[in-house]
Amino acid sequence: MSIDISRFQHASAHLSEVIADPSRWTELLEEVATATGAMGAALIPQTGSEGAVATAYLGECLETYVREGWPERDADSHRRARVLNLRGEVALDRDLIDAADEDAPFFDEFLPRFDGKWWAGIGIHTGPDFWSLTLHRSLRQGTFEQTERAILRQFSLRLNEVGSLAHLAGRVTLSTVANSFDQIGKAVVAIDATGRFIHANSAAQQLLGASVHIAGGRLIFRDRHAEAEYGKVIDRLRGLREGKTLCAPPIVARRENAAPIVIRILPVDGGAKSPFLCARALLLLDEIVAPAKSDWQVLGRAFGLTPAEARLAALLASGETLETAAEALGVTRETARSRVKSIFQKTDTHRQAALVALLASFGRC
Repeated sequence: MSIDISRFQHASAHLSEVIADPSRWTELLEEVATATGAMGAALIPQTGSEGAVATAYLGECLETYVREGWPERDADSHRRARVLNLRGEVALDRDLIDAADEDAPFFDEFLPRFDGKWWAGIGIHTGPDFWSLTLHRSLRQGTFEQTERAILRQFSLRLNEVGSLAHLAGRVTLSTVANSFDQIGKAVVAIDATGRFIHANSAAQQLLGASVHIAGGRLIFRDRHAEAEYGKVIDRLRGLREGKTLCAPPIVARRENAAPIVIRILPVDGGAKSPFLCARALLLLDEIVAPAKSDWQVLGRAFGLTPAEARLAALLASGETLETAAEALGVTRETARSRVKSIFQKTDTHRQAALVALLASFGRC
């Protein structure tokens, strides 16, 4: 038997530390892998790879598994593992191979590319989601024995306890952070890396309605341009590396019979992330309020805008499109575009959404 009982008990005893500090998951997975005589361990959501955590040795393995579509290529093994884990059983490699099959692609082709041979999986229920903790052993390290299955089954009870508590703690923390913005009147919506809605504070709920609403667990915009821009941001968020700045321009979502909303995206990184909650970004929502005339005099002096440019900027910040603003000012579309280019240069912005966000913030000063 390859499991070091003493080290495994030590890792199990310290497992609850991830509840208060989610950043410790990788470290604890390393401890679990060492204690179980495995080359590596990974924590993987059954809905995909978003939010997955893996030890250093399995990082490339997990990335390749997803990129090459192995969940679909080896669907039978994937399904058998899921069924066993959902029943609270520990799945071992031999449980996933049909005796009538002549080969097992995942075990015969994929794992050997990363020096792997033997596998074990433990199911984890966390709130509405389901995860698996997987352990990989090399040919030299040997297969998982039946006696080890029993030990891993006991560990799964502890793992499910911690998973449930970590999910609850993460939701409470996220709710507390988002609701704290209510104290300053700031609307906040939390989403995961795929754009799935997680939480909205009271201020955000007051802004949501027919034009911007939650449907199917996602934020939906009636404004087609805003919907397209939001989709681009979500695509970039999926590929954003830890600690990197998103550098996404604000999104201006126009609403029927209401002022437009400016949406800024703030990534959630490091210890603020919980793998069982997967909050990846906070959306900061601001309703555009047209500034008073005196504010625009300050704005004109601050950025050196001409009176004509300031009047155009005022209309844009009120949610008007460039076309309707040009019509209201009695100028051609080409003249309005020329003035907007000058405003871009003077305000150091490059897109209309960023300009509107800047001018709207001026109006709140």
